[in-house]
Amino acid sequence: MNYVPTTKKDEKIMLERVGVKSVEELVDSFRPMISNERLDLPPALTEMQLMQHMRNISKGNKIMRYFVGAGSYNHYIPSALNHLVMRGEFLTGYTPYQAEINQGTLQAMYEFQSFICLLTGMDVSNASLYDGASALAEAALMSASYTGRKQISVGNNIHPQYFEVLKTYCEAADLEITMNQVTQETACILTQNPDFYGNVENLSYISERAHKVGALSVTCVVEPTSLAIIDPPGNYGADIVVGEGQSFGIPLNFGGPYLGFLAVRSYLLKKIPGRICGMTNDSVGNRGFVLTLQAREQHIRRERATSNITTNVALNALAATVYLALMGRSGLIRVAEASYRNAHLLQSKLSALGFQTLNNLPFYNEFLVKTPKSSKKILADLARQGICGGLEVGDDRLLICCTEMNTSQDIDDFVSAVAEKEQTA
Repeated sequence: MNYVPTTKKDEKIMLERVGVKSVEELVDSFRPMISNERLDLPPALTEMQLMQHMRNISKGNKIMRYFVGAGSYNHYIPSALNHLVMRGEFLTGYTPYQAEINQGTLQAMYEFQSFICLLTGMDVSNASLYDGASALAEAALMSASYTGRKQISVGNNIHPQYFEVLKTYCEAADLEITMNQVTQETACILTQNPDFYGNVENLSYISERAHKVGALSVTCVVEPTSLAIIDPPGNYGADIVVGEGQSFGIPLNFGGPYLGFLAVRSYLLKKIPGRICGMTNDSVGNRGFVLTLQAREQHIRRERATSNITTNVALNALAATVYLALMGRSGLIRVAEASYRNAHLLQSKLSALGFQTLNNLPFYNEFLVKTPKSSKKILADLARQGICGGLEVGDDRLLICCTEMNTSQDIDDFVSAVAEKEQTA
């Protein structure tokens, strides 16, 4: 099928139908009223002058070194990634509705799904959701739809902002949230691994507990680079795996947009929200890609829809796909190992300075400490050295994160700044 643009004849017929003579006349009523008063603007600059002006402004920026995670992770983004995702056919392309004409976009979706299944150990993935928090909430709704039950059990330290989104969804769907309480009315048990404080554990006992009462086991992965070196949730019995894909080549961007992923066992295929891309052959045997099993309200009757999700964040999913393809298995393992190594190095050095590690389980690249003095003062001292030293999560408690971006010099500077303040306190 070829793309056929609107002809002048088509345009004339449409304008006549709405009672105007031109497109300009059609939009004239929407034009803003222009004031006669002159705007207080400086004289116009040439392009060269403007670039110099912006460079001068940028000199006021302070380049910080980040030891903050808690759902947003400062990983390196290969330069090839931006070159590829900024191509016009991707950057300007909206998620396709008449999709089969847009084979490149569909192939990217299919490869994204394949990567997510490989990482999570699951059978089927959708083509992405808005972010990790809404993906977790969608998993709760899907569990309730599949089991016919109304109770959602939260099993461990889930990200507090994810929990707020979950509560909003459950209130709208008339679902009850319980904490570590499992009954015959439980639809699913939601857990996060690594959890909000960085703890990593084998959640087989959670899956067994859920399955014993006929509930589903849902695992949320907020830092997915961890999947390169720890067991995927599919190996310990998870039925649904959701999470945030921002670590895969998506910059922090002051809070978004992010990338939610959702993968399931094959028996949940027809309940999965959003869209799934499939691979097939056309009438002459050529490989092609199609959207399939879209059980959402735009395609079927509202009362039969499994979700209100009507799109996917295709550009961010493409970025994640490109990132994973560029890194490969060995590259992603190196990222994870460096993140793990840096976090444990910093934790050991802080422990020697009197910072008490509060993790009661092994951790990946985040850990929780109780500070020997005011955590607010420590963060302020570090900020003066150009270091974002962690997230304050309570009285004198800091959640600290490392990635491959934190060099040994960064870690030494962090420790030196804290040690100097301890000596002068």
